[in-house]
Amino acid sequence: MDKNLICSVVIPVYNAEKFIKDTLNSVLNQTVKDIEIICVDDCSTDKSAEIISSMQQLDDRIILLKNEKNSKVSQTRNNGINFAHSDWIALLDADDMWEPNYLEEILKRREQTNGKMFFTAASFISNDGESIEKKFFVKEVLEYKNLLKQNSITCSSVFIQKSLLQENPFYADDVHEDYLCWLNILKKIKYAYGVNKPLVIYRLTKGSKSRNKFKAIKMSFKTYRKHGLNLIKSWFYTFCNAINGLKKYKGLKVKK
Repeated sequence: MDKNLICSVVIPVYNAEKFIKDTLNSVLNQTVKDIEIICVDDCSTDKSAEIISSMQQLDDRIILLKNEKNSKVSQTRNNGINFAHSDWIALLDADDMWEPNYLEEILKRREQTNGKMFFTAASFISNDGESIEKKFFVKEVLEYKNLLKQNSITCSSVFIQKSLLQENPFYADDVHEDYLCWLNILKKIKYAYGVNKPLVIYRLTKGSKSRNKFKAIKMSFKTYRKHGLNLIKSWFYTFCNAINGLKKYKGLKVKK
């Protein structure tokens, strides 16, 4: 491990040519500079890898890895995590962005709590990059019992010990793979710590798992089952998650 690195940023990439430059710039522009940025290309068929390579020539903190075959998002994230040279991982999806002080605020929270897992509130943009009025705020201390009722952890806001992700790797791309991972982790460590500031900019893409309501409900149920809950508990928490999900996305309007 490289003790001089604050964290390794892991970005799974698949056909993200439209967004990846803005995503990487949001990381390069962080007020905290001692990081590495690991982009793992999952056999993109567009110019994603070319764009990353060109940016790599300008900033050697960027590292481009390429999967030998299309492996989907869970294994792609795991590949980046296993390659990382820091004890801490910051996760970011290839279509999302961070505010410039994201890492700075996360490190303040880590110093306050000495925790193992952190996340932040989020703002939203449309698929075309237009700002959306609504914000998604979070608890400053999140317990496992609360997480069961709603996935209130935005993947692109997570800052976490590498060892936790290696002990509880991402899997099961047919469900909400990130939510399953958080549930598995919080069941063991009990708490994750939130920064209640919208420091991640989450892009609402059409057809995503979280935006297709019926698909999301079905996948939530399968997520709970894979997590080991019985049928009754799985249906109960699926209902809770559906209600909370409607509240999360209610009233989303593009700013005029």
